[in-house]
Amino acid sequence: MNSYKEVHLHFTQSRSDSYRVTVHSTSVGTASAPTTLRLPLSRLRELQLQIQEALLQSRSCDAEVDAELARLGDELYEAICPPGRVREVLTLSLGSVLFSSDEQQQRLRLFLHFDPCDSELAWLAEFPWDVLRIPPVSPTRHAALDQRLSIVRSLDVTQPSRLPTFDSPLRVLLVRAGARGYGGLQYQAEQDRITDALSSISGVQCESLDMPTRQELRDKLRVFLPHVLHFIGHGKVDEDTGSGWVYLRDEQGEPAPLRAQDIAELFSGRPTAPRLVVLNACQSARGTLSVHGHGSVAGALVSGGAAAVIAMQFAISDRAAMAFTAAFYTRLAERAPIDDAVTEGRLAMRSKVPDSFEWCTPALYMRAGAAGVLLQPAPSNASTQTEEGGGRAQDRLTPSSEPPPAPVPSQRPLILIRHEAYMPTTEQPGPEDAPALFAGREPRIVAIDQRVGLEQRDWRNLEAEVKRLAARDGELRRTFAERDADIGYYGFPFVPLAVLAGYLAKNRQVHVFEYISGRFQWEPGSDTPPPPLNVDVQTRGAGKAARICVSVSARIDMDECRHVFPDSDVMLDLHFALAETGRGSVRREAQLKAYVQLIRETLDKHITANREPARRPESVHLFAAVPVSLAFYLGDALTASWLPECFVYNYGLPSERPRYKWRLSLQAAFEGRRSIKIFK
Repeated sequence: MNSYKEVHLHFTQSRSDSYRVTVHSTSVGTASAPTTLRLPLSRLRELQLQIQEALLQSRSCDAEVDAELARLGDELYEAICPPGRVREVLTLSLGSVLFSSDEQQQRLRLFLHFDPCDSELAWLAEFPWDVLRIPPVSPTRHAALDQRLSIVRSLDVTQPSRLPTFDSPLRVLLVRAGARGYGGLQYQAEQDRITDALSSISGVQCESLDMPTRQELRDKLRVFLPHVLHFIGHGKVDEDTGSGWVYLRDEQGEPAPLRAQDIAELFSGRPTAPRLVVLNACQSARGTLSVHGHGSVAGALVSGGAAAVIAMQFAISDRAAMAFTAAFYTRLAERAPIDDAVTEGRLAMRSKVPDSFEWCTPALYMRAGAAGVLLQPAPSNASTQTEEGGGRAQDRLTPSSEPPPAPVPSQRPLILIRHEAYMPTTEQPGPEDAPALFAGREPRIVAIDQRVGLEQRDWRNLEAEVKRLAARDGELRRTFAERDADIGYYGFPFVPLAVLAGYLAKNRQVHVFEYISGRFQWEPGSDTPPPPLNVDVQTRGAGKAARICVSVSARIDMDECRHVFPDSDVMLDLHFALAETGRGSVRREAQLKAYVQLIRETLDKHITANREPARRPESVHLFAAVPVSLAFYLGDALTASWLPECFVYNYGLPSERPRYKWRLSLQAAFEGRRSIKIFK
């Protein structure tokens, strides 16, 4: 068990060109001294833009920015630890941690205190403090990447906060926000990472809210009262006013900014705010550069009573965000302190995107008294808390040999979408196939039956069937629009139609079932790793399209692809393949999610990363021999707004020539335009 010692740094105005720093160590003592910060506000703005530009352009290390970050890290140390007694207190505190002979690992939590009402020093909170370097620890390493240290921003607010304990179950709310023109985030993959990590904790109730309006979010917070709120969406800060905001949608689907002051109002009058809020939204930690503005979204949440907030200082890529999320929640589920989990998240970002600066994007805010194990249940009479500031109770999170509790019944309706096209279904998923999903609920069946028009492969009806499937007021899209319901999907559609169904879900969480051994189900987990999905990447000549082949149920024959889409049109070939393909190759849900995540990351790396127009594909062409579940998830992956028009090809009967008989444009189908091309 890791325990933390604490050092607190407070900043107050000294003269117009300097301020006073006071350091208090729980183990050494207190000292104070005036100091200056030679970095002016104008240079800070310039550096922020420089870091952001480097992130947006290449996601890779830029020597000039890297050197500037190192200089800034050294200068921040000189500013907060001027020579003399202040530096002595910090050095002794570090020494007591780093060179301790205790068997229990000691760590140091460095609290940086900011008074949001101090207009003269409000801009200090805007600094990227996470690049701080502390020479006594490591002269060449940033403190935020050192597992022995923790950098915490603490806003000195008067709004009280309840102790960060909870009565089981732990309620987790995942908010997936978006609006017309503000999509493109890999919502499902990030949500899967969170739920996978939290599944190791007994007594967790996890619900999601998809594309809410402000009123829908307010209503959900009032009814569900989450302990943890994870927000996935877009954020922005107004450089002129200093006001930060995140985007929701209005009733017409247009973007509706939720500003910092709106956040404060959202939680005003509530008996309790979420204990932990994670904002996976660009620039959600910013908003204090102008003292006349309303501050950052993170600051508003802390003022509203949240015990801890993790927000982003800059724009962040999907790849880095998901690496952080997976490592953070996995560590949190192991009952680690919140800042320990943040450090693990940073190191995971560093590993996944090794040459990027994105590790310095997350910023951690915590209230005094909220340190240590943030998500600990309320102690029972038989349990006690130890280790001030870093202890944890022996409680319900401790693994035991007792059988897991029965699924908590949900009040939300359960809807199962049965999609049939080339053959009928004779079975449907039941409680024995997904106990946690059903949880005592009787599902409502939504039947999408396209067999009359397509079962005999009469492609003359295909265009009309696609329009019916994708109709804005059709049954499928109306079902996906039911925000307060849990949804499952199964059946026997053609691959392009399953891809279209996933695309129409538009990042809506959907539980997909696979047909295995005569039932729509998933096999239980196993210690045996699934067969790897291999990736082959090839760049070609003067073509303008990306060709994606996915060989899982059968091997894609490239010669058959060339009959309908020649090599001369291709600039990038991505081929995902199992070493041994065959029906029934995907049998576990974790296997499905791993394959989809690999495909997402490869698309992000080889298509999103190409910022030069000449290197960016103008269209994407998908040839997939995959099970229905993977086809649906592929459609979800192709909703990213940065992708060009996407075409999905359907394989024909052995006697048909060419073997690929038709293709479907996802964007055209979604918009109600003509979307089918039949090959003859």
